[in-house]
Amino acid sequence: MKRTASGNMVRDIAGLIGSRFMLVVFGFGAGIITARVLGPHDRGLFTLLITLPQTLVTFAKMGVAQANVYYVRRANVPVSTVASNSLVLTFVVSLAVLAACSVAGHWIIDPFVDGAPWSYVWLALVLVPFLLIESYFMAILQAVEAFGAYNLQSIIKAVLSFVGIATALLLAHGKLWEALVSQVSVLATCNLWLLIQCYRVAPFGLRWNQRVGRGTLSFGAKSYAQTLAAHLHYRIDLYLIALLLTPEQVAFYSIAVNMTNPILQIPDAIGTVIFPKLAGSSDQAAHERTAVTCRHTLFATLVAAVFYAGVGSQLMVLFYGSRYAPAIAPMFMMLPGIIMISMYQILSRNFTSRNRQQINIVAAGVALAVNAGANLLLIPRLGIVGAALSTAISYSLAAGILLAVFVRESGRRVRDTVLVGTGDLARYGQLLMATGTRLRRSGTP
Repeated sequence: MKRTASGNMVRDIAGLIGSRFMLVVFGFGAGIITARVLGPHDRGLFTLLITLPQTLVTFAKMGVAQANVYYVRRANVPVSTVASNSLVLTFVVSLAVLAACSVAGHWIIDPFVDGAPWSYVWLALVLVPFLLIESYFMAILQAVEAFGAYNLQSIIKAVLSFVGIATALLLAHGKLWEALVSQVSVLATCNLWLLIQCYRVAPFGLRWNQRVGRGTLSFGAKSYAQTLAAHLHYRIDLYLIALLLTPEQVAFYSIAVNMTNPILQIPDAIGTVIFPKLAGSSDQAAHERTAVTCRHTLFATLVAAVFYAGVGSQLMVLFYGSRYAPAIAPMFMMLPGIIMISMYQILSRNFTSRNRQQINIVAAGVALAVNAGANLLLIPRLGIVGAALSTAISYSLAAGILLAVFVRESGRRVRDTVLVGTGDLARYGQLLMATGTRLRRSGTP
């Protein structure tokens, strides 16, 4: 039985990494087209306008996604009840966000979009309800471990996003407005499909269960603070660059981030698969599984980062062109932080699965404060390289805090959590040999 569960987990992780690989490939394609057609200035505005609704939704979604997984897996609440509540919250939260933007948007949005017309801003804000659907209902697929549908959603979104950008900018010879329209259309289509997939798992409607809703929001309040701090930690450098520098610098920095995103797909995919399994385990089993997963994830991320250090600059110029060469230096500066955040992504799932989000909140909050302060200090002096250095420092700090608490609570040694041993390396060798044997046999007539 254990062998079957382990095999299913490996299969789910492999499937998710495969779908994320496709997302990265098509995302690169879309990013290259927008960079080359829009140019640095409009490419920077495009990044800010697409990021804006993501940040607003993070402020408003109240940790419901994490609560959905927890209540389905550990509290055994019917999936249809959780999905129905999520649909009601989508409508309520979307109306609240859009109302707040209509009243206070010129104060809270204008400073960060560099004077972009408000027609463009409102077009971007159309994404709000669809981003909420994506957050709440992808969590439901994750909770029931329907990773086939989960992966297919990611693949469809990546392919349609690339096709939409290519059609808008290359075939229709559009510019920034057309690029935004294509992305709104893609996200609307994909998330309507997502609702259909969840309805097939468990039919739901526009109805509210007060008891479950109260518990979901109570649990989510802890995850909300954690998610908000983590999102701001991840995005605050982009907004401060927009505030202190120019859209061109935003474009260079966002491309540096995009170039490192494929590495982050490794810990994100593994964390997505392991979270519902941790939520359904005892504390002791969760600690054991977390330690094993963390060291393997850290090793895989380190190997990917070393590869990027060797070929990153050549890939940057090849894909985006020489006018985006200023993105090379910050990309290299980010790599140590990317390695450390892989550990953070695994350990944070352990604490959330045990309703110990306060640990994640402290780590993310401290790191956010350090990141903001370092960015304000270093961006005026070092530009986007200073932003990348701030990110590396704060990511490492957040991971270090979680590691210290995990080691204390679990009783595991640091080395068992972060370093692969000789036994692990031997298993890697056996896996490679077995894979090579299968490939040779599959090529034998």
